[in-house]
Amino acid sequence: MLALKTGCEKEEVVNTLCEMGLDQIAKWIMVLPEDRWESMFLSTWPTLAKKCGFNR
Repeated sequence: MLALKTGCEKEEVVNTLCEMGLDQIAKWIMVLPEDRWESMFLSTWPTLAKKCGFNR
């Protein structure tokens, strides 16, 4: 169940990035491992992650 939730969040982030015209970053997110993509996204682009709904 947790993986499904993570998958949905990942898909939402990818869609948001594509809407912003950031297709390359969206592709990068898609190839990251399911268990690490959030932390890698947050550490690499914290401001962009916040715009995608991450407030950690």
